[in-house]
Amino acid sequence: MAWHGKSLGELLRALHAEFGEYHYGRIDLDVKPGQKEKAIAHFSDGKLKNLLDWPVTRRENMDGIKVYLGEIGWVMVRPSGTENLLRLYSETSRADTTQRVLAAVSGIVKAL
Repeated sequence: MAWHGKSLGELLRALHAEFGEYHYGRIDLDVKPGQKEKAIAHFSDGKLKNLLDWPVTRRENMDGIKVYLGEIGWVMVRPSGTENLLRLYSETSRADTTQRVLAAVSGIVKAL
């Protein structure tokens, strides 16, 4: 801030102008035994081609499964190693989209 002579808000607006906005969200789900493994298998499966309105463009499987959704962002499903918890993380270009993605993934996991 001192170097550029700008406030934090000004620097953030400049970053958004250059790279676009991204909005982060997280949900921790209490799950039944075996549900974590089912969720990881479900989102790892290449048969999952779309999530809501967006295509699954790629996956990463480091410390959970991270699913990239077109150009809008990603969602990650990560099991806790010590508790019956499944952590859901998402980052997309709009706050409402992040919440929609988290709600959809939560619903899928609860149905497994």
